[in-house]
Amino acid sequence: MSETGPRGVAKVEGRHWVSPFNFMPEVTNYYEIPQPLGLIDSTIRKVIYTLGIRPTARDLLEIAEILDDLGIGEESLNTWYRGGTEPTAYEFFAIETLAKAGFSFKINVFTDSLLGDGTTEMPLMRQHVDMFDAMGIKLLNPGLLQPPNESARQRQTEQMAEMADYIRAAGLEWNATIANCGRRDFDGFVDLTNRAIEAGVRRLDLMDSTSTLSPQAMTHFIRTYRSRMVRPTPLTMHTHNEFGMATAGTIAAVIAGASPDVALNGVSYRSGFAALEEVVLALDVLYGADTGIRLDRLQPSAERLARIMGLPIPPLKAVTGSHQYKRESPADIGRIVGGNADAEFSMAGSSVAPSLTGAEFSWVWAVQANEQVIEIVADKLGLTLAPAAVAAARTRLDSIAAARPAYPRWATPEEVEAVVRDMATSAEARRQA
Repeated sequence: MSETGPRGVAKVEGRHWVSPFNFMPEVTNYYEIPQPLGLIDSTIRKVIYTLGIRPTARDLLEIAEILDDLGIGEESLNTWYRGGTEPTAYEFFAIETLAKAGFSFKINVFTDSLLGDGTTEMPLMRQHVDMFDAMGIKLLNPGLLQPPNESARQRQTEQMAEMADYIRAAGLEWNATIANCGRRDFDGFVDLTNRAIEAGVRRLDLMDSTSTLSPQAMTHFIRTYRSRMVRPTPLTMHTHNEFGMATAGTIAAVIAGASPDVALNGVSYRSGFAALEEVVLALDVLYGADTGIRLDRLQPSAERLARIMGLPIPPLKAVTGSHQYKRESPADIGRIVGGNADAEFSMAGSSVAPSLTGAEFSWVWAVQANEQVIEIVADKLGLTLAPAAVAAARTRLDSIAAARPAYPRWATPEEVEAVVRDMATSAEARRQA
């Protein structure tokens, strides 16, 4: 079965097998998943913001290649001026590097030089619209800051209209970022974003910047907000992972009508971000939603990004962690060695076939292993061991695993094969003697 479908059913041979409760009308009637689902990606800007990481131009281009291959349609980048005349140099360097490369995804640039909170002039707005237009950036993104008083509100409204008119006259479009949406004064937030809608904003990028909304609150927040929008306008939601709920919160936003903002491997500052691989796989398999992402590229893409960043994927991480499809029971090892584990993925304790995400099953000799594993490996190698040799092989392999001073305390398949071969060679030598 191809990665593209079918979706919205509980069991697809060779692809996935989940509970049919996921697709009962009592559950799905509650969904308002955007159509089309306008997933946006923040991987590159989140790589830049990950502490201890400083990608080179070559790294940035390789990461962009990964995202292009995955099927990303829109990439969000930042550049801050913070009231000065020069941008944050490295962020601007990243924008220039990617703009020149000509990838197929759109580049959406947030810059704080386009619109303020209404208390100051914005002298660089026109200059920067022209500058980004000349660079080939056709999608700009001001932040919507809450004005502190009524006079600032009126001034900000005028500045927003001027900005929108200038962007439109240049043939560009604009989205708008609203940070810390969960902690803002809600009425003021609604008023501000409705003014942006009236000014012609393309999309509103909401940010629960510090993980303030539970998944249940997130759904209620998005639905309440959408009910007060002056007219329907595409939304995205950006969530962090302080409580380990970034993926859950993002999906809660999706079922209420906002598209997801994600980053491969969940990279970001603090505790990370909504992980692209988790969000898109869950939406596909559990919700029947097409994100437009190539699922079969998730595992190799995640591993490639980890190598570029020098930031390993935690072994127990969902979807792409090394333990996701690593097995140790004799029955599972038999399936893996026999080459039918992927087809029988549900028998190996998985609801998704590894091939769906470009992964594969692997195995090790650990606490559940026994003589049956030795016999399976011997048969694969075309060897026959007497019972005494099998017992001796088990003792040796248990010793190899136990001798590891720390994780991973197991014997690898290569070590198992070497022990089996050695036992067979020793037995043959004794027979010849």
